[in-house]
This record gives sequence, C-alpha cells and structure tokens, in this order.
Amino acid sequence: MEQEDDGRSRTPAFARVALEVATQVLPPYRTRFSKHQFTQPQLLAVLCLMRYEDWTFREAETRLREHQELRAALKLREVPDYTTLYRFLRRRRRRAVSVAIDGTGLSYNSVSTFFIRRLEQHAIAARAIVIG
Repeated sequence: MEQEDDGRSRTPAFARVALEVATQVLPPYRTRFSKHQFTQPQLLAVLCLMRYEDWTFREAETRLREHQELRAALKLREVPDYTTLYRFLRRRRRRAVSVAIDGTGLSYNSVSTFFIRRLEQHAIAARAIVIG
C-alpha cells in the first residue's frame, strides 16, 4: 500500500472515494431479488481498489480479510469471495456502465487461469449453439 507523508496508508482514502463515486453511478442492487449481501457500489469500489493496488481477485479477498480499516472504508460487513468479484465484473462488462469499468483498466488477466479457460469454453460452446 502506498504511504502518505505522515505514514498513513492512502488506500482507505482511495476506497472511500471509489465507494462514493460508485454509489452515484450504480443502483444499490441489480434486482429486487438480489441477496443484499453486497451492494453493487461496494463491489465496483473493490474492483477499482484492485486496479489501484494491482491486486488479483484472490489477493483482493485476502487483503480485505486482513485489513479492517479497508472493510470499514468500503462499509463491508463481510469480505466478498473472489468469485463474487469476478462474476460482478463479467456482468458489468455486458452493460452500459462497462465503459466506466473499462476506463479503470480492469482486465481479465487478473484472474486465475481456471476462469480464463472457463470463459473460453463458454465462448466456444456459445458459437457451437449458434452454428449448430
């Protein structure tokens, strides 16, 4: 984590700003039937934090679990699983808000090879259904 001149970490401050901005551009939940475990702005703020700190999905889960101050800045009662973050990113890339997410520079190369292979398999299966 980057340090300010007085020795404090800049990461919680970045997390607070990311959450504030995400709250202004996204509704709290995708549907009224959502689990309400995490809000969309919280998940987007975590993705922004991942980009800021150059974390993978698994590293983000671990760091959030270790740092109570970050969880407090993001108003997280519990830590999202790395698959929750990955699935949220995939859903966002399909919608109009994806321009804002892509503007952060987030990419699929921050995930494990398992997810990359799975994404490729789904693309091949989808092409087979359309062609066949």
